[in-house]
Amino acid sequence: MSDDEGASNNELLVAACKQDNLDMLETVLSADASSFDVNHTDGLGNAALHYAARHGSTGCLEILLYYDGINVNVINRIEGETPLHKAAAYDDPEIALEMVQILVNGGAITTVQNKLKQIPGDKAPSDTHAEVKEFLENAALTAKVDLRDVPPEDSDSDGIASDED
Repeated sequence: MSDDEGASNNELLVAACKQDNLDMLETVLSADASSFDVNHTDGLGNAALHYAARHGSTGCLEILLYYDGINVNVINRIEGETPLHKAAAYDDPEIALEMVQILVNGGAITTVQNKLKQIPGDKAPSDTHAEVKEFLENAALTAKVDLRDVPPEDSDSDGIASDED
């Protein structure tokens, strides 16, 4: 590619998520699908989802997760982290919680360990991100439960099963 051609759509995809630029992201995603890879990673192995989570770009996360073929659990090369690790560690606890919820609802796995054997909940600062940690712990527990093992909600308020219905 020559210098006068500008950035590739893959580069624009990453730049849009770094800058929380929804218009740029929509432009790339509406282009010919063969002109970009929604799972493109840079030299560090970071995908657009990593950058959106690192920069608090909740809008970009939501848009990307609606795109067919997105890999929500892509692991980068340097730290071995998923976008969920980045979201859990985001400085602002409210935005971190929103991003974590978006990613988990989009299929992010809460138990992936990075190279330091940390799961995403371990990356959330204990002193400020209690809600993030709690959400991730509950999501991990929910993922372990087989819904066939949960009894139907056919009980009275006193906890005793009822024959009436």
